[in-house]
Amino acid sequence: MNEVKVVIKAVKKIRVLFTASGSHIGGAAMAMFHLMLGLTSFDVEPILLSTIPKQEYLRLYQRLRAKNIKIVLSNFSFKSLLYWVWLFFSSLRVIKKYKIDIVHCHGTKEALVVGLAAKLLKRRLVYTVEGDPNLEISISPHNYTLFDKLLLKFSWNIGLKLADKIVGCSNWMAEHLKKYNVKAVGIPNPIDYERFSRITAHGSNIVCIARFEKVKNIETLIMAASEILKKNPDVKLVLVGGGRQEKKLRALAEELAISDNVEFQGFRPDVEKILEDAAIFVLPSIYEPFGMVAAEALASGLPVIVSRVGGLREIVREGLNGFSFNPRDWHELSEKMLLLLEDQKLREEMKNKARESAKDFSPENVALKYLRVYLNVLCRN
Repeated sequence: MNEVKVVIKAVKKIRVLFTASGSHIGGAAMAMFHLMLGLTSFDVEPILLSTIPKQEYLRLYQRLRAKNIKIVLSNFSFKSLLYWVWLFFSSLRVIKKYKIDIVHCHGTKEALVVGLAAKLLKRRLVYTVEGDPNLEISISPHNYTLFDKLLLKFSWNIGLKLADKIVGCSNWMAEHLKKYNVKAVGIPNPIDYERFSRITAHGSNIVCIARFEKVKNIETLIMAASEILKKNPDVKLVLVGGGRQEKKLRALAEELAISDNVEFQGFRPDVEKILEDAAIFVLPSIYEPFGMVAAEALASGLPVIVSRVGGLREIVREGLNGFSFNPRDWHELSEKMLLLLEDQKLREEMKNKARESAKDFSPENVALKYLRVYLNVLCRN
């Protein structure tokens, strides 16, 4: 690590541009913010170009400023097409003004818009792929309009071509990109390890933090919980996230006669409080390129149960910090949950291993991997 710092100082401080919309901070943007925090440990200068953040995101921006990260904010808020026009021209201006060395994108449309700006000014472009839009459209086609589908596919194809280096948010994602004849390196998304490792989970709830959408497969968890409640009637299933399937999921809980034991909550910025009251964490997705929330739960000292899909298989070490199960197999899921709920000694053994394994996803450890990527692309002719 120290050797890398010496190399950078011998050359110059690397300036990396990141961009975000302050109106919506999703998983990709959160990973980007954590990476920026980690990069400051290596004398890399991250610069953020963003629209004015909403009230609920101010704390994130304050943390960046506390690390002396330069934030260039717009004077106005923009919607739809105007945002992308603003982003393109503002990227050109910021790249020139701050003598940016590398532009780092984390979104599909962003890779097209900001990527074009980078190429026009002959800057290196690193593109972290957080998911395959073609897969996401096929899983939940009704979530996208025809225009959205066409724009995403166009942005996807061009963004992959513009990038000097492509990074998958997991080894699975990097391997998946081979189907597009794309060579990528896998680097996990960073989490806010400092924030979540301060939590002491000491509750008895089964917790899932995920959008109430088809891709998260929460109905499998509800069905598994109905089996658990036959032996453990006092257990509570806490579902946090909100989304289009909430009505359907509530109906399923009622049909299974477990409504009194299932708690539905919307978006929560204070998920620490939810995790503190948990005994185990479950993420039953049918598609998950990485699964940051599962890594955050590990950092909280919680045993984690995840479906065997995508990057989730790289987060859970079977039998050490948690378990995995076949997607949609609620019988297997209920068996794994029951084992953890009834074996307190096993849960305690997994707690320390969970927190320790989550260090792999700390901002500093992940930033070091990205530092090698940056040095690599800058050394190319």
